Amino acid sequence: RYAPAHANRDTHVRALPFPPVIGDFERPGRRRAAQDRALRRYLATQVRPYSPWYGETLRNTPVESVDDLVKLPLVSMDDAPDPSSLVLRPTMTTIAGSGDRRLLAKIWWARMSKGMTRLNRTQLEPAYKPIHWHMASVPLGYTAEDLDRLAELGRSTLEMAGVDRYDVLVSVRQPEPSPAFWQLALGARLAGVSALFLPVAEGPEAIAQLRPNVLAGSAVDLLRLLEDGRSTGFSFAGLRTLLVVGEPIDPMMRGRLAELAGTSNEPAAVVAAWAPPGVRALWTECRNGTDVHTWPAAEVIEMIDPATGGVLPPATEGEVVYTPLGWKGSVLLRLRTGVFGCLDDTPCVSCGRTSPRIRLVPSLPPFASILDEHADVELWQAELRTVDGSEELIVFVTPRRAGHPGPLLRELDRQLSVTQFVVLDRRALAARLRASGEARVVDLRDE
Repeated sequence: RYAPAHANRDTHVRALPFPPVIGDFERPGRRRAAQDRALRRYLATQVRPYSPWYGETLRNTPVESVDDLVKLPLVSMDDAPDPSSLVLRPTMTTIAGSGDRRLLAKIWWARMSKGMTRLNRTQLEPAYKPIHWHMASVPLGYTAEDLDRLAELGRSTLEMAGVDRYDVLVSVRQPEPSPAFWQLALGARLAGVSALFLPVAEGPEAIAQLRPNVLAGSAVDLLRLLEDGRSTGFSFAGLRTLLVVGEPIDPMMRGRLAELAGTSNEPAAVVAAWAPPGVRALWTECRNGTDVHTWPAAEVIEMIDPATGGVLPPATEGEVVYTPLGWKGSVLLRLRTGVFGCLDDTPCVSCGRTSPRIRLVPSLPPFASILDEHADVELWQAELRTVDGSEELIVFVTPRRAGHPGPLLRELDRQLSVTQFVVLDRRALAARLRASGEARVVDLRDE
């Protein structure tokens, strides 16, 4: 009761009500069978009886294995149904009809022993009542059990990044209703890591005084902080890890962050943790890795041909499709993520873990490499628009050097076919990037 929030985790962590991310799920030869069993039970005892949206579909089209998921329609966040219809809603009728028999037995016993109030408080509400809503195109509800699971995956994220309980983590990511914030915050608490969550606008002087070993935030905000620190003389001595939370990073940004954060004696590791909207928990890189590890005990990953919707073999490049496994609250099956890559289920050469990893296919257009590699371009963002039936490319750019930007823009204009350049200072362009979810290229041609 009086222990510090970040005390030794063995003294305050309760048993978690979901399968651990070890065992058969981590053994390549047994993973598919374990996922088949977990998916069959999850759909039969949770989604089919309790989901207003999927109940009838699953009653008419039973899914017994991962291979059977192809019977269900694909869905994207843009065409997802009303959020309330995605929430699991058990009732006595649905529990007695086709729900979990163990739960039914507990309810009957509680009714006989006049213990329904306690059962509601200790089991039904933690399992099924959404208490957090994480915002995307469609709000997704998380129950107390879901948050326990998110905390455990957050602890694993920190472990894979090489963060331990003796580190000091300072986050400059904007607090928001998303897994990018809560997985980090809950994971740090569960891992017993000292963590501070500060506003994005906090300057390098205040943060350097905290002597962090780990800095977390978006790539743009971390870049701003490190460059401001270097220019004003505030160093981050002892910084070992940069945790880029919320979006994938390209090699150019990774190199710039590593150069600013590290020293010649001890370079800092840059680790990314991200997932597309609708995915219940962030995927994460391991330390010194570049592909994100997924969570086979908490999700099923399919690769599809984006043109036909047909399922592809894991090592084939395609679009990533996500199905939650064991999550309560909101349930959205076979979500098209808009992420393109291939699934690698061989052991990771960096950490040796056997969890499947997503290797991204480069998605930025050719002009991105010109802007990334130019020594005088600090930040950039491009917008594609359609004006009077003609396509236009607008490039927002922050020059690295002070002075008139004319020479830089003329040089870029010789290399790029750009309708217009817009010069912004670093803070204004960083705000634009945050507002667009850190997208480097924003496609407005359909609007």
